[in-house]
Amino acid sequence: MGFLEVGGAVDFRDYLRRKCREQNISLHRLAVRCDLNQIYFYQAVNKNKENPPPWVLRRAAPHLGVTYVELLIAAGHLTEDDLREYGTHPPKPPEKEREREREKVGV
Repeated sequence: MGFLEVGGAVDFRDYLRRKCREQNISLHRLAVRCDLNQIYFYQAVNKNKENPPPWVLRRAAPHLGVTYVELLIAAGHLTEDDLREYGTHPPKPPEKEREREREKVGV
């Protein structure tokens, strides 16, 4: 099953467990590899009603043998329509937002 099929038919937690099995690692080991607090990770995966946030998925993707985008889609943070709408390039932020970012980094 491809990542674009995950949609509503497969729960993200089941998807994550399957990917862990495929990589022969436990959720605990994944948390350690991602440098995440194991209790936080356990709650994010098993107790929260919402899926783990994107920053957690970014850390997990390389250890699960998938791309960050695949995990974002599987977790419902990104859709196929988003990919089609923006293609391979994310939208550029408005000029005022870019100015604020430059000020933050002192450019």
